[in-house]
Amino acid sequence: MTVNQYANQFKIGFSLWGFLAFALQELPYLPCLLCPPVDNPLANNNPANIFFGILEQGGGILTVALLILIVRKTVVKKSIFLFIAILCILAYFVCWFFYFSGITNGWLIVIGLSAVVPIYYFFIALWVKNDFAIITSVLFFIGHTGSNMLNYLR
Repeated sequence: MTVNQYANQFKIGFSLWGFLAFALQELPYLPCLLCPPVDNPLANNNPANIFFGILEQGGGILTVALLILIVRKTVVKKSIFLFIAILCILAYFVCWFFYFSGITNGWLIVIGLSAVVPIYYFFIALWVKNDFAIITSVLFFIGHTGSNMLNYLR
């Protein structure tokens, strides 16, 4: 496949699936704004260092932007990747429930609230066959999870 043939599989547009994936992931932040948890170590969470900060912020922003703005021309079908993404977002919501219940240990934050988010986006990107977002979600995973490992598991 030539570069031109590969590029012709995509178009710049608006992906409702990408937008819905992002909106769904952001839902737990609404209760945080309205009624913040008493024990809220994530309130002042900054990147552990500049390397992880760039990967976390850049990877996260690019992943979401690419999922929303880059659309594959072929029809998206149900697949195992969608099922795994749904399991990831459900696990994420369960971990937020624990967080709001006062369970704020480092492992819950690192695995349940940090690692699962870029993994969720990774599987969404696989599902919609957005190769660009697959790559940026891996960078997002390294930055987001690595930074929070240093911040919460010391």
